[in-house]
Amino acid sequence: MTTQGQPSDRQGWEHWPGRHQDERPRGRLRSLFSPTDDESAIEALIAERGRELEERTEQLAATIADLERREERAREIRSTVEDMLRRGSAELDERHAELNELARELADREVRLAAAESELAERKQELGAVELHRAAVERREEGMAEREAALERIAGELQERELRFAEIEERERALAEELVRIAELQDVVAEAAARAPAAADAHVVFVPGDRYRLVDGDGPPPEVGTQMEIDGAGYRVARVGASPLPGDRRPCVVVEPFDAGT
Repeated sequence: MTTQGQPSDRQGWEHWPGRHQDERPRGRLRSLFSPTDDESAIEALIAERGRELEERTEQLAATIADLERREERAREIRSTVEDMLRRGSAELDERHAELNELARELADREVRLAAAESELAERKQELGAVELHRAAVERREEGMAEREAALERIAGELQERELRFAEIEERERALAEELVRIAELQDVVAEAAARAPAAADAHVVFVPGDRYRLVDGDGPPPEVGTQMEIDGAGYRVARVGASPLPGDRRPCVVVEPFDAGT
């Protein structure tokens, strides 16, 4: 038994501006719930569900964007590491070649020094014993001084090479640590990809109307021509394509209104 004021309130609501434009979607929503006169509660619930869907969509998009940035960062780090390894290997080859060249120069100097000593020995026989001995001593001293100077230069160069090798080893350790971090990032990306829903386990339905909407569906998508009912209205599958949501691997089922009586 309704009160006397209710019919007039109902009649006023029916003539409210914009009431007839939203009557069809509101009638669909009413079929999902038990009859009630609290339409503001229904609208609030619909708005809340819409906000939740938008928030989840934004969270999913942010997660996918973050994964893409991590993958891009991992590719950049890997490229940098490979480039640094190539440069380090080339630098090591150059240092080895320089050391080999220094060893050859040292061997040539020793050969020339031996030849000079042999020449001094021959001249000793021609000159006097004292003068030859003194000349030989002076020449040997000069040779020793040159050899010492050469050895000092070589020792300095070797020390510098050792410092460079130490720097290269430090770079290699840093590169190894960077590779470990890259592997960890790849594991995180693989784990996140494993959590994503499989394309064959779910799908979305593109429902046309005054404003299009996406409805989640379980299982593989239905075939083209399949008839289905959504919110009490009949539809038929027009085609199956990719999901419009960014990063969503689920297939998208596009439906069109279908009247079973026609």
